Amino acid sequence: MKIKKHQLLFEKSLIVFMLFLFLLFSCNTPKYTYMFETGKHLDFSDGKWLLNRSKSNSKVFDAELYYQSKEQFGEILGKSLLEIHDVRLTRIIAPEIAFNLEKKELIQLHKDAGCDFLINIRGKITTENVGGFSLPSSSADYYATNEAYVSIKIYDLKTGHEVSSSKVYGKVIDRGYDSNKHRVIPTISTSSHNTMLLAAKKLISKYKKYQIKKGS
Repeated sequence: MKIKKHQLLFEKSLIVFMLFLFLLFSCNTPKYTYMFETGKHLDFSDGKWLLNRSKSNSKVFDAELYYQSKEQFGEILGKSLLEIHDVRLTRIIAPEIAFNLEKKELIQLHKDAGCDFLINIRGKITTENVGGFSLPSSSADYYATNEAYVSIKIYDLKTGHEVSSSKVYGKVIDRGYDSNKHRVIPTISTSSHNTMLLAAKKLISKYKKYQIKKGS
């Protein structure tokens, strides 16, 4: 009985401590900007969709970018989504499929892979200047950012045409000192690597939101 009381007291103390930390630190999260050059509204109901290996310069979440993208596009496409390494088990496909492709390359890939569409995803960390934990700066000129972006290109392999091109930019800004807000508490900022991963998640969710559904 005493053990349970001690355990309950410990759990309450832990909750109070976590609330204290939450109040002690401020969170600095990314702001995102979206661009759809082409193909904001797509019909995902027909054909086989080939997911290429994603590419990024992140040493932290390079593989996670691919697995997260696969999961999200899988929610949209279901069994119509095929991973390129699975298709390579039964077909001969070029070892590297570039992000930007010419018409003749796309038509050849259609013949080689037997798929109708190609999904390419690319992420890039552009700046990593804000640490995960930062103290207030006394300099009014202090300015640092964590920035990343994710691009998606979707091709129709049958015609060799690009059907969608989109990009999302994510930025975390740390101005350090704000004379209006009189910042005096430490800040926890989202890293560029997490900014990139969240950017991909948000951009793919746009495809899900704006997809064309037959009969609607």
